[in-house]
Amino acid sequence: MKLLMTHGTSTRDVTELMVSWNWSGDKASISRQLTGEISYVEGGNLPVPALGDVVTMVNDGKRLFVGIILLRSLGSESSTLSFTAFDYGYYLQQNDGTYKFTGAAAEAQTQAVCKDREIPVAGLPVTGIPLRRKYAAVRLSQIITTAWTLTGEKTGKSYAIRYTPEGLLVKERDAGGSSLVLRTSSNLMDAVTKEDAARIINRVAIYDTNGNLLRKMGDDEAQKLYGVMERHIIQRENESAGADASARKLLENGKVQKTVTVNVLGDLSLLTGETVVVKEAKTGLAGIFWIDADIHTWKHHDYYTKLTLNCRNVMAAASAGSEV
Repeated sequence: MKLLMTHGTSTRDVTELMVSWNWSGDKASISRQLTGEISYVEGGNLPVPALGDVVTMVNDGKRLFVGIILLRSLGSESSTLSFTAFDYGYYLQQNDGTYKFTGAAAEAQTQAVCKDREIPVAGLPVTGIPLRRKYAAVRLSQIITTAWTLTGEKTGKSYAIRYTPEGLLVKERDAGGSSLVLRTSSNLMDAVTKEDAARIINRVAIYDTNGNLLRKMGDDEAQKLYGVMERHIIQRENESAGADASARKLLENGKVQKTVTVNVLGDLSLLTGETVVVKEAKTGLAGIFWIDADIHTWKHHDYYTKLTLNCRNVMAAASAGSEV
């Protein structure tokens, strides 16, 4: 693994000067980031990361991360300098857009948004599902996430959205057959399980556009156990099937959250949006889990990975803009 730092037209290999660095991603963010701590000597000839410098992480000739330094920190008595670089997906999070789409599918909307900001696209699913949506002064990342959230409500699928050195990548979040197996006796160092019933949704009421109640859908057993947690949605004319699908998705996403945090031996394939198979004997934890967040750490020539796992396939959702 190598870290390269570019200042102007000059590029230097700074791998041996790094005390440690983290490469991380989260399903709530399109952008990935790299946070590092590099040796620093005042008045010396060591490279000093500056705001605007470009950091590239390379493994066996393949670029894994390319980003620009936007944060740095140095203490008066410190022998190291800390910096944080964000990949170019960050510009989708920091720029607003105003659009009106009258039938363009999520893939077409994503292409249009990226093209306007000269953001390359690495890959998109083909859905062909028309969407009618308008956005006024909305973050570009929210526009893209909303488009794929709405598409997921119609297809019943979840989508992972992340930036790569080749450009923006959107892929279906599914349980692939090549999922890495994490075992206690092998690559799994430790695991912590958390259950959260504080944000459940166990009943959905469907109303028409005049405010008249049409029907309710819910989980009676969950209501008795936790109390009623109700959300309302509006059914437009001739859209009963769509309203029912939206209600079912709310109920599915509103179930008790069970997340697992694991520390494992480093593996570059463990990225947000992918899946793993966990087999942990002590707690009996077993099954397929989706990666909701990942942190890869290199320190003292050691490499390990921390993952936040979800037993349910839930994408990062957004509901920006309004229907046309």
